[in-house]
Amino acid sequence: MEKNILDYNEKNDEKLSSKDYLKFLIPSLIGVFLFLFPIIRDGSVNIPLGYLINFFKNIFKPFGMSIIYMVVLLSSSITLVHKAVKLKFISKSRFWSGIFEVGIIGLIIRVLSIIFSIILILKPEGTIFAMVTNGNTGFLAMDLMFTIFVTFFITCYTIPLISDYGIMDFTGTIFRGLTYPLFKLPGRSTVDLVTSWIGGNSTGILITIRQYVSGHYNAKEAAVIATMFSAVSLPFCLVIANTLKVGDKFMIFYGILVLVGILSTIIMVRIPPLSTFDESTYNDIEYQTDEIAPKGINKYSWAFRKSVLQARKGGGVKEVVIYGTRTYVDLFLSLAPTIMTIAIVALMLSEYTQIFTWVSYPMGYYLNILGVPEAFSAAPATIIGFADMFLPAIVGSSIIAAKTRFIIGILSLVQIVYLSEMGAVLIGSKIPLNIKHLFILFIEKTLIALPLIVLFTNIFGVY
Repeated sequence: MEKNILDYNEKNDEKLSSKDYLKFLIPSLIGVFLFLFPIIRDGSVNIPLGYLINFFKNIFKPFGMSIIYMVVLLSSSITLVHKAVKLKFISKSRFWSGIFEVGIIGLIIRVLSIIFSIILILKPEGTIFAMVTNGNTGFLAMDLMFTIFVTFFITCYTIPLISDYGIMDFTGTIFRGLTYPLFKLPGRSTVDLVTSWIGGNSTGILITIRQYVSGHYNAKEAAVIATMFSAVSLPFCLVIANTLKVGDKFMIFYGILVLVGILSTIIMVRIPPLSTFDESTYNDIEYQTDEIAPKGINKYSWAFRKSVLQARKGGGVKEVVIYGTRTYVDLFLSLAPTIMTIAIVALMLSEYTQIFTWVSYPMGYYLNILGVPEAFSAAPATIIGFADMFLPAIVGSSIIAAKTRFIIGILSLVQIVYLSEMGAVLIGSKIPLNIKHLFILFIEKTLIALPLIVLFTNIFGVY
């Protein structure tokens, strides 16, 4: 603490100009508006960034899929060539080697991505090929990829507004007293949470990845935030509720969702596997987060001054564009083959096998013990969300009991981890999470959340 006070005193001696304050306020206010300001339009809630993403989706729609196929084929082909002959420009570059040097699993994923791309482009006839080109498998996966990479395109250039100019440092100090006791997380994670819940989980995940790579989160914090905080946006929650015909109870639906999400996370951060992640930083860089105000110093004034000093380090427009482009190229080339392969395989397993029905059978007994009507009919909907988060709503829509549909809808949104989009992004990212972690967390969240959902559904007298 003594060193902390000395550091503060040294910084406190620095003269801050009006330019320094403006460098904090202007980008931060723009960032808060883009990422955190809710706008109600046509009965739905979104953030300005969400509307910007939708605008660019319309622009990229005519040629977006072609670019994704090209990137997948390019990335995977270069990986295979490099594996065979060791390309010098890759071996000598930390940036390119991070993209194209992969292990055996990564190699298999990229080979499959080439096969899937060729099938989806050429659409050959045959039963096996039709399994890939089905609208519920290959082309659904491509639609998800299109949304992800348009989101990443916009977010890569706008994230610095909330990460590099002090606002996360400010909120970190202010909210640490809430987030650390509850979730063992730094206060700056509140920005990830609010961004995800208002605007969408893809944006929240990208913020988390950037914070981990920059040293502001350690491995445990990044894993917790990515798997527990990256909830879907409020508009999508309404879509799920309406699909399950429980939209008339949406206020209670969303209230229980938030309550169960918080309580289940409080429990899960204290038990394996999340509790067993180490606190190492990416590439062992120095941990950057310091949110505790020195003793005897006002928390708010310390947070404000610290934020202005952080903003002073922020780059100009040129640096933001260069870093954003570099980040986008890295994410696109690294993640496109992974997301495509994992999403298509997961959706094919859901569409053409009974694996989720078999795995979910014990859940029927669990639901029955909890007193959920049509327990065994609802059981597959509790597990199938691991493949894609919209599938539980499709499976659950045929259930007669409205109470069961209500419970399944909340559960599908609380589970958070699903492979077709978010899970694939995390597996391909720098955060040390693998498919084993994701599956365990998915099952753990399901088992913990279900009794809470049933309890609150009964307390509020829903149906």
